[in-house]
Amino acid sequence: MACRRSIHPPEEDFPMTPMIDMVFLLLVFFMTVSTLAQADRQVELELPESASSDVPNDLSDRGTISIDATGQIYMGSIPQTLQEMQSLLKKSLTENSELRIHLRADRTTEYQYIKEVLRACAEVGAYEVIYATYQSR
Repeated sequence: MACRRSIHPPEEDFPMTPMIDMVFLLLVFFMTVSTLAQADRQVELELPESASSDVPNDLSDRGTISIDATGQIYMGSIPQTLQEMQSLLKKSLTENSELRIHLRADRTTEYQYIKEVLRACAEVGAYEVIYATYQSR
C-alpha cells in the first residue's frame, strides 16, 4: 500500500501582531522627528531678500533666533526677553562650544533690535552668526 502525500504543504501562520507594533512605532518615531525638525521654524517671518544669499550645506550645531517685526525675540518658537535669550545662549554654548547662530529677522524689523541681539550674542561668546535671507531672482 502506497503512502499518499499531499501536494499542498500545510499553511503556516505568520504572526502579524509584532509587525503591526513595529509599523506603529515607526510611525510615532517619524512624526516626532518631523515635529522636532520644524520646531525652530515655527515663527512665521517675511525674510529680507538678497541677491547673494547662500544656504549653508552644514546645518548641524545651529541655534535659531528669530526676531519678528515688533522686535519680539524667539528661540525656536518660544518668546524670550533679551536677557532670557542671552542666558539660554550662554548655557547652550557651555554645553556645545561649536554652536553657531542662525538669525532670522523679519524684513520690517528695525535694525536696533537686530543690533541688540547681535551684541548679546557677542557678549556670551557666540561670534559666528549667519543672517537668514531669501535669494532674490
